[in-house]
Amino acid sequence: MEGPNKSQKTFQESFFRCLLLSSASMLLFCAGSFAPPLGTTAFLFSPTPLALLGARENKDWMAAGLLGAALILGLVFGPWVFVYFLLDEGFLCFGLTIPLGKTKNGGESLVFCTLISVLSKVFFVTLNVGLGRPHPLMVDPGALRVFLTRMHSSAVGPSGREATLLYESVEQAVRFIPYMLPSLILLSSILDSFLNYRLCETLQRRRAEMLFPALPSFGEWRFPKSLLWGLACSFLLPLFTGEGGWVLWPMLEVNLKFLVLVFFFLQGMSLVWWWLSRRAAHFLLRVLVVALLVALGPWVAALGVGDLCFNFRARKIKKM
Repeated sequence: MEGPNKSQKTFQESFFRCLLLSSASMLLFCAGSFAPPLGTTAFLFSPTPLALLGARENKDWMAAGLLGAALILGLVFGPWVFVYFLLDEGFLCFGLTIPLGKTKNGGESLVFCTLISVLSKVFFVTLNVGLGRPHPLMVDPGALRVFLTRMHSSAVGPSGREATLLYESVEQAVRFIPYMLPSLILLSSILDSFLNYRLCETLQRRRAEMLFPALPSFGEWRFPKSLLWGLACSFLLPLFTGEGGWVLWPMLEVNLKFLVLVFFFLQGMSLVWWWLSRRAAHFLLRVLVVALLVALGPWVAALGVGDLCFNFRARKIKKM
């Protein structure tokens, strides 16, 4: 009698945990629509409860919780929300849990998770385009035009050369936005993966089940030198494509340049964080300095390029 009772109790506990965590995932997903901007932050963490379910139970329970949550959302809000939850956020839980026990490095797990997120989001974008629906990451051109015009109208007069320049800059920004979708997908995938992985690692750290390998500290972040080739290609592409060429060439140029500069910016920030940590600066002071440096984006990216070329951290440690 003890065996069946124990088995039944285990099933009941697993079912209750599945119900609890999948409900938490649904609530976090729905919070993005009802309570911005705090709800938008909660929305980003909607895959975390499902990933914890997979780590604390197994992937079968996680898949059941994901499908159940998606079905309930689809029944309440419609079939598009069913697809949105599954592809844009839900499948990230597989990227978080599949590497568990198979990788020793948190960086490798994060790369795998990001890859799953990118593939899922690309499929979602393709489906949106096929159905003629706007993607949530894309800004409406008309709304963006109105926002930029209102933002800058107070700084220029209603007519004259300044108004003409304002109109031209707004139209250029509106035309520029569609080219940025690949970069937005990649950056949103990286952000989703990093935030959810970090939270899962923290919440799972003291439990007996599967542990998420720790990520390196921010001061140890370094990117491969091959990024320099990407930067060179982004500046050389216009020389070979010219004007009026294939539309994918300017899209490739814009996204490649944007992405490599983002990675160089992160490398520069990482170097500053490492330098402050070596001097035992308080955590809040480090956060404040990094926040202030955001306004100096190009200079921080240049610092990242220098660190990538000369490895300032290794040189400093060698001298010491």
